[in-house]
Amino acid sequence: MDALIFDFDGVIVDSEPIHFEGFRQVLRTIGVELSREAYYTKYLGYDDHDCFLAAASEQGIGLDEPQLAELIEAKTRIVQRMLGESARALSGAVELIRAARGAGVPLAICSGALRDEIELASRAVGVRECFDVIVPAEDVAKGKPDPEGYLLARQRLTETTGRELSAERCVVVEDSPWGIQAAHAAGMKCLAVASSYPADALNQAECVVASLSDTNLARIEKLL
Repeated sequence: MDALIFDFDGVIVDSEPIHFEGFRQVLRTIGVELSREAYYTKYLGYDDHDCFLAAASEQGIGLDEPQLAELIEAKTRIVQRMLGESARALSGAVELIRAARGAGVPLAICSGALRDEIELASRAVGVRECFDVIVPAEDVAKGKPDPEGYLLARQRLTETTGRELSAERCVVVEDSPWGIQAAHAAGMKCLAVASSYPADALNQAECVVASLSDTNLARIEKLL
């Protein structure tokens, strides 16, 4: 395995409920009610910019870029406060990350979350030092299912390790259909964890597990 690239929210940290609450509170200030069902079925794979834009547009509200920036800033304050108070690693995530690091596998995070959020939560659960590369939302022009983030993660890992990493020998760990599409579009294999969606919604991945406690490096290697 040339590299293991993790999505963040819903894969490493149980932060999707926190992001939902941030979106819900901020959207309410502009007259948009966001239900939990709508968030998980429509918007979970979006970055902040696209989620606000889509949720507002669906209710007939147009937002310009300055307005979007204000909403994102307000949501970021809520999420950072909540992450600082209650960040929790998902079952098996820390153990898998540390095992991969110990085995010398290059590691990256590629996420629709903002860098400050990833830095805060990854330090809180004790895995920040394991990752060579982080590709947050602000580093890409297009979010998932576009493969830009995963392609950039491989490029940065190649630069960091000093050796060419083959996309075909990179495995992505995801929790959403959009993330699986992005991984495959980047030419990578995908292990999906059914933390945010039911397993049958993730069946395009090479392997689906209920929890990262249900897998290990040897099993992940077999995906290649």
